[in-house]
Amino acid sequence: MNPPGRGWAAPLSAALLSALAAAGAARAETLADAIALAYQTNPALLAGRADLRALDERFVQARAQLGPTVQLSASGDRNASKVRESSLFSNGLVKSRYYGIDSESLRIVLSQPLYTGGQAGMEIRASEADVLAGRQVLRQQEATILGQVITAYADVLLNRDLVTIAQQNIDILRDQDKEIEAKFAVREVTATDRALTQARLIAAQVDLSRARANLQDAEAAYVAAVGQQPGQLEPLPDLPGLPQTVDAAFDAADTLNPQVQAAQFTEMASRLRVAEAKAADGVQVSIGGSYSREPLAPYLRDQRIISYDATFQVSKNLYTAGTHDSRVRQALEDNNRDNLKIADARRQVVMNLAKAWNDLALRRSILIKLHDQLDQEAKSYQGSKLEARIGIRTTFDTLNAEQEYQATKVSLFQTFHDEYLTRVAVLAAMGLLQGEDIDPSIKPYRPEASFKKVSARAALPWEGLVQALDGAAGPWPKREPASRDVLGVNRPSATDGLPAPPRWSDLAAYLAPPAFK
Repeated sequence: MNPPGRGWAAPLSAALLSALAAAGAARAETLADAIALAYQTNPALLAGRADLRALDERFVQARAQLGPTVQLSASGDRNASKVRESSLFSNGLVKSRYYGIDSESLRIVLSQPLYTGGQAGMEIRASEADVLAGRQVLRQQEATILGQVITAYADVLLNRDLVTIAQQNIDILRDQDKEIEAKFAVREVTATDRALTQARLIAAQVDLSRARANLQDAEAAYVAAVGQQPGQLEPLPDLPGLPQTVDAAFDAADTLNPQVQAAQFTEMASRLRVAEAKAADGVQVSIGGSYSREPLAPYLRDQRIISYDATFQVSKNLYTAGTHDSRVRQALEDNNRDNLKIADARRQVVMNLAKAWNDLALRRSILIKLHDQLDQEAKSYQGSKLEARIGIRTTFDTLNAEQEYQATKVSLFQTFHDEYLTRVAVLAAMGLLQGEDIDPSIKPYRPEASFKKVSARAALPWEGLVQALDGAAGPWPKREPASRDVLGVNRPSATDGLPAPPRWSDLAAYLAPPAFK
């Protein structure tokens, strides 16, 4: 039995939750909202950040080579024996005696490298370059996720509009079918006109079903990218950062694109590891000390040996059976591969940018023509309806004019959508597709904070001195410049100027049904 006053609690809670849900659904959702949510919840993006934090630990591990190592070993054992004895003086009785031997030992060993021939210093620098490359990989991943979010957002908007257009087409054809039925009743049109109108109506219903299915697919992609069902979506905002000239776009891509920068930092890391491999054959200097305590003999528990040792060690490999030379050659080929990958990344970026830029110019010019085409086809459709009523146009002419008008409207909406996503592709190729670039209110992920936290936590006071000694092994290895063959005279041709960008909000005027009947 429910306590007094509790009978209305459950219905009231349900009503309150429903009201809150309705209020949330009524609030318009912006592209910045979708991006912010994806930044917080997208599993692929969160996994990429975890990978980068794991990469930060490599730097800590590399720097730990400059610090001391302390080893503790302790052991203890007890050996017990039972001996049975008999004696003539004990009336044949057997006696048992126990003998035990205890033994404990303790040893502590300390070792501190002073000079590794440059190995430790180069590995630290290489690990730092790995971290910098990882940050660029994360930037590339963020741009990819951001592109998926924008695409999903734009797809939902487009397919919702296409569903509306398909429904409008059915409404228009139903009105036309009623008009044909009335004319057929008085023998003003033939059965062929009637069948043609009904066939077009059935085709329009099929188009509506297809549009609704495409909308469901777009909403599913939105959930996968953003993490929630799309609500009432605001029109797509303008995208800042798009340059006026193609030369500025290519310059930005060469310096800001994360794919190119990741390849450059990766090459830097492998170049440093070439120097590290060469330094492995050098002189190694370290100091150490040890403390040990053990019994003088297993059966003398109270007599112990306590010793202290201090060591200064200098070592150098004299012969490694070719292992050292092989590792150097391997490191050189790794660096050669990474240097070529810079050129390959640059080629891919230049190709993607040139294609996206040309597609953007093409779609903007098509949009200008589609605006004019749609205006003319609206006039053609209206004229065909009026002329059909006075008998100088056939039903087939009117249906064709209506179909062409609706097809051009769909093409206009599709081209608006494609033009916007092409802008996204241009910004991505330039390296300017970041959440904070689209909306400054979006809080970006700062990998520097995590790196600073873990690197400061493991710092030792004398690391700087040891690293300075180790850095005296040799200068920073030089890099052969990667090929820039696609940024000179061989750069792909691209349209220099761009027509004015369209605004997504302009589509609202075209979404309304025709004003004429």
